[in-house]
Amino acid sequence: MPAEFNCPPKARSFLAVLLCAAFALSACIPTTTEKPMTGSNNPSDPATVMAQVEELKQALEDLHAFKTETQKAIGPQTWKDKGARNSGCTTLGGQDGVNYIILSQTADPVDLESSTEIVRTLWESKGFTTRTETNPGEPGLIRLYAHKGGERILSYFANVKGSGLEMDTACVAGDLSAIYKELDRQDASSSPVPATT
Repeated sequence: MPAEFNCPPKARSFLAVLLCAAFALSACIPTTTEKPMTGSNNPSDPATVMAQVEELKQALEDLHAFKTETQKAIGPQTWKDKGARNSGCTTLGGQDGVNYIILSQTADPVDLESSTEIVRTLWESKGFTTRTETNPGEPGLIRLYAHKGGERILSYFANVKGSGLEMDTACVAGDLSAIYKELDRQDASSSPVPATT
C-alpha cells in the first residue's frame, strides 16, 4: 500500500503555487549557455586554421611521395610537374574543405598496356578502387581512374605521345577562405623582402 502524506489544504495549495512558479521560471531560463566559439570548435580560429594548413601541407608531401613511387614503378621516364593547385572539396563526412591537385607528365614513350597494369596493381595495393577507360574515338589512349572511398581521385593516362598523372590529396575539412588566407600569408612571409637603401 503506497504511503500517503497528510498535508493541510493550505500547504497543498502553497506547494501547487510553488510548483507552477518553478515550471514558469524554467521556461525563461535557458538549459544550456552558449559560449563564443573558440579553439577547435571555430573553423576560423587561427590555431584551428594553422592546424588545418599543416595537415594540408602534410597531405601534399605524402602525395608527392606517392606520385614518385608511381612514376618509378612505370619506368625510367623523365617527368615534369605542372605545379600543384588548391581546390575546394567535400570530405566523406560531408564537410567543406580544401585539397591539392598535382599534375605530372612525360613525353617519353611507355608501353600502354604494361604501364597501365603496373599502375593499377600499385594503386590497388594501396587500397584504391580502379577502373579503365578507352575511347574508340581516341585510339591508342588508355585512362586509368582510381578513388579511395569516394575521395582522393587519381588518374593515369597513357598514349603514344607520353603519359600523365593527375592526383588529389585527401580533403582536409575546414573553412576554405580562412585556409587560403593563411596559405597566402605564409607564401608572402617566405618571399624574400627587397633590400632598402
